[in-house]
Amino acid sequence: GWPFEWPAIILVFLPIFFPVVDALKPALSQSLGIPPDLFMVWFGSLVAVTMQTAYLSPPVAMSAYYLKQVVKEWSLGTIYKGMFEFMVLQCIAIAIVTFVPSIATWFPERLQAESRAIQTEDVDDSMNRLEEDPYKAGQEQREEEQDSLEKDELSKPQKK
Repeated sequence: GWPFEWPAIILVFLPIFFPVVDALKPALSQSLGIPPDLFMVWFGSLVAVTMQTAYLSPPVAMSAYYLKQVVKEWSLGTIYKGMFEFMVLQCIAIAIVTFVPSIATWFPERLQAESRAIQTEDVDDSMNRLEEDPYKAGQEQREEEQDSLEKDELSKPQKK
């Protein structure tokens, strides 16, 4: 259990841990097989699951105290016994997110791949010719349009 609420944990402790985690990012991302650009997504997922577990676990277990206020007849022991199965599941979830990082990164990876595909489809070829003189390129385009209009006029049957 942790004696702080989640805003205090995020605002006080994450700024302390961030430089450490950022320094360990190259080694951890390589050893766990996490893409470096998604490492902080994995770390954020791990922090979120760990905070959920801290919210359920004794001795503090803030959620147990909230439930005790709702159902006053139940003892804290009864509430802790009822929370035990969920604690086991939370601990399994922490282990899975830690040792199978693709659980936390597959969706962001997929979104990232799709956004890259969309970006490459939207590229305009005229933007690749930055060295060309824009006036000359515009003049060539106007000449092509004029030629196509003249061809259209010539292809129409003329009235006599």
